[in-house]
Amino acid sequence: MPTASVVPVMRFFDPNILRQLENIELVAKMLVEGMYASRHRSPYYGYSVEFVDYREYSPGDEPRLIDWKVLARTEKYFVKRFEMESNMNVTCLLDVSASMGYHSTDRNRLTKLEYGNYLTASLSYLVARQQDAPGLITFDQNIRDFIPAKQGERHLYSLLARLEQLEAAGETDIVGVLEGVAQRLKRRGIIVVISDCYGDPEAFVDGIGHLRARGHDVIVFQVLDHDEITFPFSALTSFRDMETSVQLMTDPARQRRIYMDRLNRFLNAVGTGCVACGADYRQVDTIQPIELVLREYLLYRRQQSR
Repeated sequence: MPTASVVPVMRFFDPNILRQLENIELVAKMLVEGMYASRHRSPYYGYSVEFVDYREYSPGDEPRLIDWKVLARTEKYFVKRFEMESNMNVTCLLDVSASMGYHSTDRNRLTKLEYGNYLTASLSYLVARQQDAPGLITFDQNIRDFIPAKQGERHLYSLLARLEQLEAAGETDIVGVLEGVAQRLKRRGIIVVISDCYGDPEAFVDGIGHLRARGHDVIVFQVLDHDEITFPFSALTSFRDMETSVQLMTDPARQRRIYMDRLNRFLNAVGTGCVACGADYRQVDTIQPIELVLREYLLYRRQQSR
């Protein structure tokens, strides 16, 4: 009896990456909502899991939550609060616009989109392994795919199968997309933005701040090709914008200082802006081993959660 091959679905499941990430969990720095038993705390208070503290009685509180012993001692009404454990949603927001498809002359190097696919696949695997719920949103000018966060192996493989089909195309409107995501993701969770973040940095940071204001824990991986970071060009070169197709013939040697200055100001605006609004930020070079990027960040995150 013939069986379906799973090899294409596993392309972005690199054993070398996953081996480096053993026993490291993506730990939420924030309180998350949920109903399933896991290892994360919920901001909603239940009645039977773990006592947290007291608060003064307010009109509308259920009388059965009143601690009558405290009333007898203090002659004041206090209610008990309990804390439930919950699962968390982790949604990867992956940029699939044309600029993410840049190919350097080194064909062994991953494109930014391929790099983002590996990041997404690895994080989704880790999230699913710890009984939490991975999700995926892809975008260019608009949201292309919306795969809500969900638990289960079948869901994980559906997510990975979608990664196999992605192609970089279209212009970017990450600001508009962030506004749409904030409206569609009603439940608070972790949102991992994987993008080169091209566009107006101030508007982008405002979008990240909007997600933070809605209670989401936001992580930004700004993925850039090594050529974009180092600008290694020397001979007279025609540069083409991959999203608008606008071309410019210039002498890179004469323009390098201007380019590097503008790039550094752009990266600084994105990075400091994300941190200022409470998001985690990492700038990633496509020559960096993915397993080391993830391992360093997840270890940092685990340390921060203690």
